[in-house]
Amino acid sequence: MKGELPQGRVYLDKEDISKLPDESGVYFLYQTGNTLVYIGMAMSLKKRVIQHDKEKEFSQIGYELVHYSRARRYEKELLEMYFQEHGQLPYYNRQS
Repeated sequence: MKGELPQGRVYLDKEDISKLPDESGVYFLYQTGNTLVYIGMAMSLKKRVIQHDKEKEFSQIGYELVHYSRARRYEKELLEMYFQEHGQLPYYNRQS
């Protein structure tokens, strides 16, 4: 599905991880105060964010459903835009 665009960002509280779809997309982890701390992509949003729950501190999740073939490029574009705006990457993206 070449050029498929995201379907809009959805936000959930950390307690609602189980409501994440088992679909591909880009996700955003936020700490209290809406501080973005991570941007990532996954084949299964639900499985990947559950893994992060054990290793990263966050209180809210945002996600956009994106076909997996487009998700990696979209993630890179979002990270570049964030860097241009803030002069650094989100906290956990810097740790990798």
